[in-house]
Formats: sequence, structure tokens, C-alpha cells
Amino acid sequence: PREITTPSISSSNTDIANQGKALANITHFLAVYSCKGGVGKSTIAANLAYQLASNGGRVGLLDLDVYGPSLPLLVHPDDPTVRQSPPNDSETNSNNTVEPITHRNVKLMSLGYVSPTSGVPGSGDPSSSPAAVLRGPMAGRVASQLLKNTNWGNLDVLVLDLPPGTGDVQLEVCQSLSLAGAVAVSTPSKLAWADARKGVQMF
Repeated sequence: PREITTPSISSSNTDIANQGKALANITHFLAVYSCKGGVGKSTIAANLAYQLASNGGRVGLLDLDVYGPSLPLLVHPDDPTVRQSPPNDSETNSNNTVEPITHRNVKLMSLGYVSPTSGVPGSGDPSSSPAAVLRGPMAGRVASQLLKNTNWGNLDVLVLDLPPGTGDVQLEVCQSLSLAGAVAVSTPSKLAWADARKGVQMF
């Protein structure tokens, strides 16, 4: 199998050519992961993002679990509509981007927020649509679109809530971004701990 490596940590990620213009002004990327589901990873990712924002940071939170997005169950913005970015923004090429939802000074994005009325191609209402059924490579592409086609603006930290496992979504993140760090989440269960330790090898 191909060895997974990440570039050396730096204070800026603008030198990563394949990040896309929408990510050019993000200083740090922080992954929150666990290879076992149901251990509280998404809750910790959300709490971490909001605590960083309360300390004065410019923070974004991206739910990358395209099969079962958790963020809409944890955070209920007053206006959860995902809208396309205003046209003719040369700095972000916003004709191809969407605006994140802002809630308590945290910028949010999740496939679960995207609704049929948003005007975003391929969108679906998670409350009325069946579960996402995607092959691994397609899931990786959807995650990449959520990451790179969102107009994040200037952020100190983008918290990445990764799905469980070590599949295509995780590979997309590890191979295309220079991560400033990763937070492993586990319970005391031997099964959860064993899987969490395996996930360390990704980073």
C-alpha cells in the first residue's frame, strides 16, 4: 500500500498548490478523527471549534462525513441555508464556491446543511432523502468539493471533522493538506482504542 505522508508543518498553507483558492487564507488545518464510530468525535470537534472562536480565533468547522453528517444534529443556525458565493470575486473564483453558514462566529459547512433550494448542484435534503450511497472514490470527491469549493475567507483554524475509518475521505485530507495537528478521539473500550491507534499511522 502507498505510504501516507504529510508535508512539514508550517504557519501557512498557501504553498500547497492543490489546495485551491478558497483555502489560500487558512493558516492551520486541524483534523479530529477516530477510526471507531460513536465515540463522540463530532461533539468534540464542535466544542473545540466554538471554544477556539470564543478565545478570539477566526474558526471554521467542516463536517466531512458524507455518509452520515453529524453537524446539523449538533448545531442549529438561525439560517441553515447554503448559498452560492457572489459572482465575479476574482480572489476566490467564487463562481464555483458556496458561502459557509456562520453561527456564533464559527463558519460551518456540512453536506447535511445543503438543501434542494440552495441552488447548489447535487444538493439534497437530509431530512427527507435516503442515506448517501457512494463508492469510496466518489465520497473522496464529495469531501474535496466541500473543502475546496467553500469560500472560507480568512481563518486561523479550520477544524476538520473526519468520518470514522481510514478510507478515501481521510486519504484526500492527508494527501492534499498540510495539517497543523490531529486530535484522536476514543473511549476506554479496547476495540475503540485499538482502532484509534491504527488511525495514528495516517498522520
